[in-house]
Amino acid sequence: MKGSSEGINYPIEFMRVAGVILITFTHIRHDFTEGVTYQILEVLPTYGTLLLSVVSGYLFCMNPQRGNLLKKKIRSLLIPYLIANIVVLLPVLIINALGYNYLNRLQYDYTLITEGLLSLHSPPINPPTYFIRDLFVIFCLLALLRKNYWSLLFIIPLLVFGQLLLRWDIAILFVSGFIIRKYALETQNKWVINAIGLAALAASFYFFNEEVYHKHIIALLLFINIVNLKFKFVLTGGYTYLLHLYHTPVIVFVFPILYALYPQPYFLAITQILLSALCCYILYLIMKRFRLGFIAGNRY
Repeated sequence: MKGSSEGINYPIEFMRVAGVILITFTHIRHDFTEGVTYQILEVLPTYGTLLLSVVSGYLFCMNPQRGNLLKKKIRSLLIPYLIANIVVLLPVLIINALGYNYLNRLQYDYTLITEGLLSLHSPPINPPTYFIRDLFVIFCLLALLRKNYWSLLFIIPLLVFGQLLLRWDIAILFVSGFIIRKYALETQNKWVINAIGLAALAASFYFFNEEVYHKHIIALLLFINIVNLKFKFVLTGGYTYLLHLYHTPVIVFVFPILYALYPQPYFLAITQILLSALCCYILYLIMKRFRLGFIAGNRY
């Protein structure tokens, strides 16, 4: 396959890293409301989750993971998700007991469990992990299609007490990525694919006012045009996953310190990004040193 070396698809690795970095941009605190900086920090990052959704479906088609799919996804998605939210929940409770309130969406009641941890109706206390939550539900549905009825233990409670998926477009893009790989659309004539995509994009601008439709088509076009390119890229493995899981807690806890030191807008934006990347890299080194791969779904 083009863009691959020894079974490694470097464009996929690139899009994974780019997607997570864009998601990191989304969660930094800043006061920019216009201009290039605003576009970089607020508009461009909205493509991060969209790209990761397509990548997930594409990779699943490449490697459908025969065997106990549910068990594998409990290890690679559910356990890291729960850990990433518990390690935020516990410090928040301790800090609140000392008189400091770090919550802006949730209340200090039972909803810290139902929403903050279990994410029945809304993103959890560690917001970007909602993607991991929805991705796990998608794999539960796939496991159910394979007649693994244990997946109903996760599906039914969400149907009864909450929402099955927080964002249905994640599932749609996951299926889109699967179809792209299944029918090798990325290897077809790019002029034809792009012409169809641009026509669909023009139609979405004409018939729909919401930007969400435009962004989904753009994300699919970006994926199709990038995934088959020939270039080498770094393999980040567990580090990218850890950055996705833990960048927000780092940002939340370091921002007050940074603001007290030097409340200059560009300084705050850049240092939040760099410190979250650095702290997650240190966590990655600790994970490798002490063989704690379970916190990143056994990704190293």
